[in-house]
Amino acid sequence: MHRTLACLFLGCALVCGADAQPQAAFPLWDGRESIEQYAKRVNVPPTKTLHLGNGVKLELVLIPAGRFVMGTPEPKPVDEDGFHKKIVVGQAVFAVGVGVLLVLVTTVIIRAIRKRRRPQYSLARFMKMTVVAGVGVMGGMHWWFSTKALTQAQAEYKAALARYQSSYRWEKPAHDVTLSTPFCMAKFLVTQEQYQQVMGANPSQFKGANLPVETVSWSDAMEFCKEVSEKTGQTVQLPTEAQWEFACRAGTTTTYYTGDTEADLGRAAWYGANSKGKTHPVGQKESNAFGPHDMHGNVWEWCQDYLQEQYKPGAVVDPQGPTEGQGRVLRGGSWGGSAGDCRSANRYGDGPGYRDDNIGFRVVVVVAPRTP
Repeated sequence: MHRTLACLFLGCALVCGADAQPQAAFPLWDGRESIEQYAKRVNVPPTKTLHLGNGVKLELVLIPAGRFVMGTPEPKPVDEDGFHKKIVVGQAVFAVGVGVLLVLVTTVIIRAIRKRRRPQYSLARFMKMTVVAGVGVMGGMHWWFSTKALTQAQAEYKAALARYQSSYRWEKPAHDVTLSTPFCMAKFLVTQEQYQQVMGANPSQFKGANLPVETVSWSDAMEFCKEVSEKTGQTVQLPTEAQWEFACRAGTTTTYYTGDTEADLGRAAWYGANSKGKTHPVGQKESNAFGPHDMHGNVWEWCQDYLQEQYKPGAVVDPQGPTEGQGRVLRGGSWGGSAGDCRSANRYGDGPGYRDDNIGFRVVVVVAPRTP
């Protein structure tokens, strides 16, 4: 009897163990490899396509697991002492080189005057003077480059400090975020053609099959995700705020994924200065290193999270945002906004029922956990 029970328990344990395979953690993106290289390393396809019916497709690209600084960080002050030490070393080397060279030249001239003849240089003395002159030149260059580097660092710090001071309080404090699992994100904003195919309606004010759908609420976007999930058998949802910012930055720490200036933004976004007061077809502007287009501008994008007024300090893993709140997060800026609205770190929010012709969304698909 006891032996029979033991066998039954052992059999159950073996069956349960077979059903509950241990899951292997995904390695984090190293910040240098391409998405194709990362996808090969983790054995996950770099792209995915969802078929919505009638030949309408929704393209997605792989976003790696990774770590980044979320929000707007306070810039670190310039290490002026370090720069000044380098400058002093350069000055000292320059002074020694010039001083020794002058001594050598003066010695030759004095000897020539005493002997009442033209100055003469032996090969050995000429080589010494050449070496000493080279040392002086190297010291002078070190002095000059260190001074130039200090000036540039001070200017960059001043600009970064101005950006930090002008950023909104709800972008602070900047904090380390780790996304432990890769996910697939729509390469483009959800278009009117895609929304019409799934939902049977098109609420947009600016009509066009390849224009982003807009005038959709957070609740509308969630319903779209539900319908596509049922249609495709995939887990389709809105990105979390952390997923959105990580995917937008694509390894960059600049104001926009194309750089810090408004000219840089123009390569990536349709916004108030260049949109001519309307949305534009998806995918016309420069994508980031991960592959998505229009992460800056065109239309604001709904995220899953409730909007919190400020981030909580400290490192977090796979944050989901607060469990309750009044509004849902919007990211990315729009065709009618300023360059500041389009910053990677900028956050905004509104009620889940709010609709406007500058609000749309994109979706993400969960990547299945790995088995060892």
